[in-house]
Order: sequence, then C-alpha cells, then structure tokens
Amino acid sequence: MSKKLISFLTILFLILLISFLALFIRTQDRIYRAEDEAIQLVSYDYEVKKVNKFYWSTLDKTYFGLDFTDKDKQQHYALIAQDGGETQYFTPNDIISEEDAKAITLNDVKPFRILQMRLSLFNDQPVWEATIKNENGTLTYYTINAKDGSWIQTIENL
Repeated sequence: MSKKLISFLTILFLILLISFLALFIRTQDRIYRAEDEAIQLVSYDYEVKKVNKFYWSTLDKTYFGLDFTDKDKQQHYALIAQDGGETQYFTPNDIISEEDAKAITLNDVKPFRILQMRLSLFNDQPVWEATIKNENGTLTYYTINAKDGSWIQTIENL
C-alpha cells in the first residue's frame, strides 16, 4: 500500500472514532441532565442525600425513576413524568425491590439474560420492566406490578 492510502485511511479512522465518541458523549449528557432534573424536582419534597439508581423508561408515557436516600437515611422511590413533572413517591414498604422483581422475572420467564430492570409507571401504577435478551438474540420486555409482583404484560420477539 502506498503511504498516501495509509495516511488517508488513518485520517478516516480518526474522524470516525472522534464522531462516535462525540455521539456517545451527547447521549450520556442527556441521561445526566435528566437525572439532575429529576433530583431537582424531588428536592422540593425531600432532601436527597444519595442517589442509589436512576431509571429512564417509556411504556405508555416517559418517566424518570429515582431510587434515593433522604437526610434521615430513609429510602424512597420517585417516579416523575417527563411531561409536566408530576411526581409519585413510594417507600420500600409500598413496592418490591429491584432484586425481588428480578427474582420474580427469573422464576416466571427463565430468561437467557436480563439486560436491565427499570422502575416506571404503567396505567398509573408502579411497575418493574425487565429487558430480556433471548437465546435467539431477540428482546422481550416483561412487566410486573411493583406492588405485588404480579404479571402485567409481555412484549416478545423484538
């Protein structure tokens, strides 16, 4: 290969690498901004000392979920509508934990692999949504009621 071709390919590779890096940073920035916005909204009602986990989900509407600890070291869950910022709060006594939801999903579905668990609202009730990767490479979304762990819906073979 000639030096010109190698130089051209190197420059092309660097441009592609920088473009993908910029795209990745932009998508991560949206997530961090959404988390910051959720914390600010929750801060009107609670003094957030520690964020345990942030969730972003879209079922019938888009919601931000926040698992956090307040100044009294009490754990809370906040579910915030992206449109309008309406917020609902739950305690660990109100809903099952992410670990319990994952265990229920593993027992009910026997998935190849659970990629992600997200806390959300669906038809105005708190739910856990599991994103499952099947052995054939397709995705399944398995939704359970966050109050009692009962099955709500399954969307398969995506």
